[in-house]
Amino acid sequence: MMRPWRARRPGFTLIEVLVVVVLIGIVVTVSGTSVSKQLTRDRAVRAATVVEGMLVEATQVAVRRRVPIRIQGSGTALQIVERRTGTVIRSRSFGQGSDMEATLTLDPVAGVTIFPNGRASSDLSVTVTTDGAAFVVRRTATGIVRRP
Repeated sequence: MMRPWRARRPGFTLIEVLVVVVLIGIVVTVSGTSVSKQLTRDRAVRAATVVEGMLVEATQVAVRRRVPIRIQGSGTALQIVERRTGTVIRSRSFGQGSDMEATLTLDPVAGVTIFPNGRASSDLSVTVTTDGAAFVVRRTATGIVRRP
């Protein structure tokens, strides 16, 4: 018995197209969440690296200029200030609209003074926080800067 020949149209059925669209949507949703978390973490790492650099720079400025330097927080900015004159040597904003958008918390809150010999008045901890990540950068009174 011979089957009648039926011409098939080339292409996909509606169900096949819907299944592919749903699968693509699931993959994009899962990967999008993961990428967003990684970008937030990278922003916090970048901000912590900038803070580390500023703490090292403050020591170098104090030694080079032979004057006491103050590291302090000012709103959403971290500042290196010449203690005697109050002149801001370097200021970096971490607030809204900056490329890092992080919150800084200093301990002690008033900051520390770095003397011309490289030693500081006390240890300093700067906590860098973004939406989903937080890092602590520490500077010891003897001048060691690290991110534990």
